Amino acid sequence: MTPDEWVAGMHNEASSVNDREWAMETTMAAGRFEWRGAFVAAAVFAGLGVSVVLLTQFFWQHDTPAQLWLSVMLLSGVVGVLLGSRRVAALEAGAGALAFLPGAWLAVVTLQALLGDAAPITPITGMPDEAVATLAVIAAFAAGLVRVSATRLPLVRL
Repeated sequence: MTPDEWVAGMHNEASSVNDREWAMETTMAAGRFEWRGAFVAAAVFAGLGVSVVLLTQFFWQHDTPAQLWLSVMLLSGVVGVLLGSRRVAALEAGAGALAFLPGAWLAVVTLQALLGDAAPITPITGMPDEAVATLAVIAAFAAGLVRVSATRLPLVRL
């Protein structure tokens, strides 16, 4: 049974019973936040944050690409599409994208402990910490777009 079939079954069950409290609890259970999808998305985006810091430190130390933040935003959309195709909902993908910044800062702190003064001071130069909300919106939109297109277009299969 796919998750979508389970949700449809829960809604059918809620509409077929006479007990209002039971119907409300069943409907709420069908729309519950899926923690597993959020943890998968968080792991992927934290890994993306670590990767960006490591690439910046070891490969682009003196010539960081000017459009690095734009590339991270585009990659966030691609990751959102991939997560959406793996049945991760938009809310879970957006919540998981918020782990980009903690992953990046964890890499910075680890490099500072290992390399001392040669380590970076910030994850991405020119990126404010609040900008990670942009990644969450992009990832949520991309994952939601895949999920909606899979339900509305018969040719797209997940």
